[in-house]
Amino acid sequence: MKFRMVDRILTWHNREKISGIKTVSFEEYNLKAPMGDVPHLPETLMTESMFQLGNWLIMLSSDFTQMGLLVRTQRVEFNDMLLPGERLRLEVGVRSWREDGVVFDGRVWVGQKEIASGTGCLAIPVKLTDYYNPDDMRVLYSEIFIPQEK
Repeated sequence: MKFRMVDRILTWHNREKISGIKTVSFEEYNLKAPMGDVPHLPETLMTESMFQLGNWLIMLSSDFTQMGLLVRTQRVEFNDMLLPGERLRLEVGVRSWREDGVVFDGRVWVGQKEIASGTGCLAIPVKLTDYYNPDDMRVLYSEIFIPQEK
């Protein structure tokens, strides 16, 4: 089973930045409220959304020849929860891009409120074909890339 934590890619700029959307439905099984918590998207999955969006930038910037394997994160902070029916707006920017690693920073908003951020996420570029079929990823990209209106 694969978790697809990016529903839409809105914009991207080669080796610079990418923005996207993750919408949380009322029926997503990961929203169950164990131990009496308010139903919400777990922070780990919110973080995964940022990582996946950064990985899309690596794939797109390499014309689907590479992807990134996350090896470390310096800091991740959460300011609030993502509730059922809400939509995350994600932005990931490149701090450093080298052949041996890409360092990202990311931010997550619901409306105008920033609810999470991460800095110093290091991904090591690897051959995409070792993990995915590039043609399948191109098809998925064609389905989720919906340019943001200006």
